[in-house]
Amino acid sequence: MKNIDLKHDDYAQSANTIFNFMKKSSYLKEILQKKAIIPRYCKENFEYLNIHNEDIFFPEAFVLQKCFCDIPLHKLTESFNLNPVGENYQRLSTNEKKKIKNNYTHTDFYGEYGIAFSKEWAEKNDLQPIHYLNEQSQYTKNFAEMIGNVMDAADISDLYVDDILDRLCFIKPLRGIMKRKNEKETGDKIEIEFQKNFHDEKEWRYVPSKEVTKTVNIERVIANSYLLEENIDINQKLNTLQYEKIWLHYDYKDIRYIIVPDASARIEIINTIIDIPREKFNSETDIMIQKYILISRIMVLEEIRKDW
Repeated sequence: MKNIDLKHDDYAQSANTIFNFMKKSSYLKEILQKKAIIPRYCKENFEYLNIHNEDIFFPEAFVLQKCFCDIPLHKLTESFNLNPVGENYQRLSTNEKKKIKNNYTHTDFYGEYGIAFSKEWAEKNDLQPIHYLNEQSQYTKNFAEMIGNVMDAADISDLYVDDILDRLCFIKPLRGIMKRKNEKETGDKIEIEFQKNFHDEKEWRYVPSKEVTKTVNIERVIANSYLLEENIDINQKLNTLQYEKIWLHYDYKDIRYIIVPDASARIEIINTIIDIPREKFNSETDIMIQKYILISRIMVLEEIRKDW
């Protein structure tokens, strides 16, 4: 195929930037200090594919990944309605239900700390827009049937197995349930289930290649939930230098925006940037200038809510 020469700003009807949001400032600090974004094992729903190995059913699996969303900047603080469900939601007071259902933003859902990069950077660094599957489509049914045939086969090529694992790493159902902790009027935390249209997130995903994961002796997909649920520190181990090969590395010049919730958090992240060791920066340019440029990319959600 002939190469297509387009600028990174060639996305006419979607954002030219992708965001990764998180709940804690410590996660953002780690990303800035390590100059890398570290993938984690996240639980993915595969129930709609009806995956069986003899009598064992695999409704979910853990996928090694780091997710980004394709969302325009002005929509970060735009409220939208959600459809909470389940027993925990039904037990809430009327005011608590109203607050949860009618006053949610993307950052409320995923976290008020974030970092953003251009899609040009994403394309060059092996990120992939994920494939949303319509559970009722013939395409999804055919894929589920192919997985079933592979699982039932007595002798199957590794190429087929690798191909299925590759696909499982980059798919998601159009709709599903997400769980999020919410605060009750008493201050107690409670986990609420939400029915969600995942396609709205326009997710891009980084999954380390199988060649890289083999060098550090881990798998991209873990179907045995016991391995993670009974050994929950496995994700903590991934941020050690032993697993650096699977990290998603970047240069500070690649960062478009750094998102923080308020002015206090901005000061905290400014101090983090000031304290980044000199050796992390390009020595050919004044180090403090590079730090000042990085600081200039900090945006405060509290201010965005008022001005956008």
